[in-house]
Amino acid sequence: MFNTKLTHAVENFAALILPLSEKDLEREWIWKDHDKEGIRFACFVTLQELRHLAVELSALRPRRTSAQHILSQYHAAYMDLQAAIFGLSEEYADKVPAEGEWQVRRVYAHILSAEINFTITVRYALEKHRASLWTPERVSDEDEYRLAGMSEGEFRVLLDGPFEGMLAYHRNFHPAVIEEFSKVTDEELDLPSTFWEETRFPIQHRLHRYEAHYTQHTIQIDKTLAAIGNVPTESMRLIRKLYAAQAEAEGMTIGLEKTEPAMMLATADSMIERTNLISVLLK
Repeated sequence: MFNTKLTHAVENFAALILPLSEKDLEREWIWKDHDKEGIRFACFVTLQELRHLAVELSALRPRRTSAQHILSQYHAAYMDLQAAIFGLSEEYADKVPAEGEWQVRRVYAHILSAEINFTITVRYALEKHRASLWTPERVSDEDEYRLAGMSEGEFRVLLDGPFEGMLAYHRNFHPAVIEEFSKVTDEELDLPSTFWEETRFPIQHRLHRYEAHYTQHTIQIDKTLAAIGNVPTESMRLIRKLYAAQAEAEGMTIGLEKTEPAMMLATADSMIERTNLISVLLK
């Protein structure tokens, strides 16, 4: 549902600056009247373009529903997680920080497992409420795997498999969840749902859990990366800011029948041109 060209443009720019040292970031790059800040300033120009895009998209769209607003917060948390692990190798993803502590791959498997289960819970509640068949019982094993779209064996293979496999699955799963739940009405947000707790929380609580759970375990990943010696460089910190700006812009398109492709494509083209120019300078 998100603009693929813009996504690729941000990813390619991030991949270009990821390996750069602070000295590399100081290499000459001129943008209009700015001729002293170096390549580092290209990150701030890109950041500003993405933030401007978010403002422009916000002005074009009608009021978001509460569900769409919650989903934009969920998307921002997803993008922060992706920025935190950007460029992480399988080797580092499997590196245990200390005895009894989880490695990044295991934390990510937990995040993805919870996200799939959150989604099953919301799908089940909506399905039953919309058919006027809701009861407080938990979802059955049969319905659980039906709503997950996979068997128990496939679920285990996914979570026990390679890090890159989980990332690839998540890249498709995440926007599909947003697209599906962007149609939830304000009235439906107040309807009860059943997970493992005795409390019957409303669907609104379940949607907010995506972001809260991400935040909890993205912090855990940050601490894990620091413990294995993968301390964030300046480039990595800049990428985190760029992903946050991208998330804000994309969040403005949630629930729209039609986004404004010309505006998004123009931002992507500007970024692609900048990436190409800087790649030449770095050769």
